[in-house]
Amino acid sequence: MNSLPYMQLYVNDYLADTAHLNATQHGAYILLLMNYWQQGKPLNNSRERLAFVARMTPEEWEDNREILAEFFWIDGDIWTHARVENDLAKVREKSEKASVSAKQAFAKRSLGVRSATHEQSPIYTDSDTDTDTKKDIYTEDFEKFWNTYPIKVGKGAAMKAWVKAIKKTTAEVIVEGADRYARDPNRDPSFTAHPATWLNGDRWLDSPLPHKRPQTGFREPDNTPTIVPPKFEPIDTSESIPMPESVKALLGQIRRNS
Repeated sequence: MNSLPYMQLYVNDYLADTAHLNATQHGAYILLLMNYWQQGKPLNNSRERLAFVARMTPEEWEDNREILAEFFWIDGDIWTHARVENDLAKVREKSEKASVSAKQAFAKRSLGVRSATHEQSPIYTDSDTDTDTKKDIYTEDFEKFWNTYPIKVGKGAAMKAWVKAIKKTTAEVIVEGADRYARDPNRDPSFTAHPATWLNGDRWLDSPLPHKRPQTGFREPDNTPTIVPPKFEPIDTSESIPMPESVKALLGQIRRNS
């Protein structure tokens, strides 16, 4: 997918999730997200190349890598961000629909068709192809996957991804992976990958998701008791050592000047 001149930024969610970051970590995280969006695919951290993307020295990357990794699913060198993947899937789906509409419009103009209806033209609308025409392209195994997967978005795109996926493994393995993903207690519905994205990423091979972090975005309060030093009282001074005359004279001078 060609890079877009803009990317989605959900300000409230971002601020809630990143309240514990300092300014340097904020900058690095934003740079990683922008690079992810520009490439249109998960980040590759082979040979720690993401340090360069984040504009950090190797030492700075080493110090901040762990906290930045909290926002990604990491499989080897591949860093995947659920929210960006969802947004990319939406853009791809919208682009595909626009492409189909443009091809249909071109075909109508080429054939000189002024009105596209079932009785007058072989050119059908999206609603037509989504019912009778496309109904037969979904295989029984794909329907098992579709019924198992936790969200139902972009069925046509998912079918295309399915055709590619079953060349790599069996339908049974994919459906079992989708079932594990659907039942994973750490899966966040708002960050659930679209079916096509999940299939294209070979996600049936994924390990269980990491435990959810607290959603408040704030660190736990520090309940360490405050130690108050004892108040110094004149009575606590030792009387065994008399005050030098020079000190008495200096104190007397200070009193007179004040």
